[in-house]
Amino acid sequence: MAEDTNAARYKTLALCQKILRINTGVILAAFALIIILTTISTAEWVRATGKVLYYAIVLEALGSVGTWYCRTRLEKALARVEGDSPHGDH
Repeated sequence: MAEDTNAARYKTLALCQKILRINTGVILAAFALIIILTTISTAEWVRATGKVLYYAIVLEALGSVGTWYCRTRLEKALARVEGDSPHGDH
């Protein structure tokens, strides 16, 4: 039973890592688009698009913080089960 729980935790850890990589890509792409669009034009549609991209960056950053927190809790739980703490706190 403990092996099943640990296997589920490892799968969740892998999912967290995937989410973090995707969030990082979205944030970088949004920054790049903002830079490109504001270099090309200062029209109203560019301002509106920039604002949407800005909010996308903020939401992705908040999602990344939540995912990071979940991942660190899982890592600590796994370390307690395996008897090995990565941060030296038992």
